[in-house]
Amino acid sequence: MTLAPRRARPGDLARIAQIERATFPDPWSERSFADTIARRGILALVVDGPESRPVAYGICSLSGDEGEILNLAVEPDSRGKGLGRILLRAMVRHLGCSGARSVYLEVRESNNPAISLYEQEGFRVLGRRRAYYGHPREDALTMVLGLGHDGHEKDEGMREIG
Repeated sequence: MTLAPRRARPGDLARIAQIERATFPDPWSERSFADTIARRGILALVVDGPESRPVAYGICSLSGDEGEILNLAVEPDSRGKGLGRILLRAMVRHLGCSGARSVYLEVRESNNPAISLYEQEGFRVLGRRRAYYGHPREDALTMVLGLGHDGHEKDEGMREIG
């Protein structure tokens, strides 16, 4: 298994959607992935497994000086190997090099493994989005990583988000 992320290709979309369905209770459709990846300012990365097919993916966006992690997932059989961390770091690095001063994401309040990863990588809870997720209905935590001119994290306070 190569641990180097690569840019997702159109032929990866079905596999990305399959990983999504195995990971999230309210998954994006293959069409949603295709539409998102086609937008300006979007980067989609995958990590290939031993059969040279994606086992993990991450999608991020840049708008002005704000980056956002839109989606990050690792297939169940490949979890615990650091693939999520590799993708997260690659996306943050890309966003920082592209001019982002902050990187945001939303995560299910109950997704403790993801929250732990994000906190280990320097993200802090900024606020809560009530009933953000529909199936099952659950709040999202909005997290932020501030990127200063010198590459150091900036402190952001917690607040309620509409």
